[in-house]
Amino acid sequence: MTALDESKAEETVIIDLAGKTSIADWMIIASGRSTTQVGALADRIIKALKEAGGSTPAVEGFPANDWVLIDAGDLIVHLFR
Repeated sequence: MTALDESKAEETVIIDLAGKTSIADWMIIASGRSTTQVGALADRIIKALKEAGGSTPAVEGFPANDWVLIDAGDLIVHLFR
């Protein structure tokens, strides 16, 4: 969340999935104002996950950046333009 807040993500929603599905415990959905910002948000999140000791997440949606999906195991992040 800090990475999203610092990068000025908009309309951020956190969804607790624990006990509701086996695919993840948390989902975060956020928006950026442009494809450039969506790409920067994704880069920032990936960097924050690695700094926190996580492995490299699976990422889809690069390089177009109209939407980006980051799958970090127990956390899934959807970014939209």
